[in-house]
Amino acid sequence: MATHLAKGLQEGGCKVVQVLSRDISHAHRLADTLVACEAIDSPAQLDRTADLYLIAVSDASVAEIAGSMPQVEGIVAHTSGSVPLQALQAASLRTAVLYPLQTFTREARVELGKVPFFTEASDESTLSEIDEFARLMSPNVYHADSSQRKTLHIAGVLSCNFVNYLWDCTSEVLKRDGYDFKVVEPLIRATLDKVLTLGPHASQTGPAMRCDAAVMREHMSRLDPQTAELYEALTCAILQAHQLECDFP
Repeated sequence: MATHLAKGLQEGGCKVVQVLSRDISHAHRLADTLVACEAIDSPAQLDRTADLYLIAVSDASVAEIAGSMPQVEGIVAHTSGSVPLQALQAASLRTAVLYPLQTFTREARVELGKVPFFTEASDESTLSEIDEFARLMSPNVYHADSSQRKTLHIAGVLSCNFVNYLWDCTSEVLKRDGYDFKVVEPLIRATLDKVLTLGPHASQTGPAMRCDAAVMREHMSRLDPQTAELYEALTCAILQAHQLECDFP
């Protein structure tokens, strides 16, 4: 996330002054891709004149990083969906959240202009400023407090992380008979298009919707125990969600 946001802010007209990482090689890896940006490995080296200090680390490390910073006058913000705003209070009187609802991998390109950003801040003036930073990257800027952001984070896990795991299971199943994952690409794209048009509930299809218990049992018999258990749990969830009576499992 740090890589994508730093580049996005620079492209939006900001000067990224420093990149801080405990591992100086990691700091250089990003800083060297930016314009006149310094790589540092200690909070004591932070430039205290910056307008924004963006903490883009794992959720468990946010409070620790904020607590290790010198007191600054600029805005200190984190990018987490599940960490409360209060985790930053040790670093500055002006704190904020800049949370992009998106999945990030360093090597994968992301169109930040299409990403929704959700902001929160310690006061109205700071909120206005963090909104301005967000709009440098995307026009899609909304407000969400810590509780609302947790809901968004759950939605992100369900719609992205869990679905990606199912694709990983799909890849393993296909591999056993010599098929590449690309064979389901048209199906995935058609499913997404339909979901975005009709909504997920109305788009549900498959053997569970037909109450085809024989097919579902056959599927489970061909799966490893862990994937078969997941198949059964999801099938039962679909039957319940659509109030279908079916002799399964």
